Amino acid sequence: MKKFLAAFALCGLVSSPVLAANAAVESAVKTFDAVANDAAKLKVYCEMSKVMSSADAEDDSKAEELDKQMDGFMKQLGPEFQTAFEAGADLDPESEDGKVYDAAMDKLDDKCGK
Repeated sequence: MKKFLAAFALCGLVSSPVLAANAAVESAVKTFDAVANDAAKLKVYCEMSKVMSSADAEDDSKAEELDKQMDGFMKQLGPEFQTAFEAGADLDPESEDGKVYDAAMDKLDDKCGK
């Protein structure tokens, strides 16, 4: 019985890094939660999200203006938010980290009434 428990514990130790979320994703989730709980930052995020959604329908001639707006939103939200936001760029949405990241973004978007 002791051998079985030792083997089980060893398997748990070996497999736990695979189950752990990416540190950047964990940090992003915490940052998104902090924004969701800060009324002023949430208002800025919701406005940014609204602008991003409407930008899909606009033409490329307004890209420079949109870039300036996005830079302004990112400055208001802070460097931690910008790092968190950019963390999702290279994630596979079907990976565990991608799903965790997307769920955190969805939770933040839900605070905006989307």
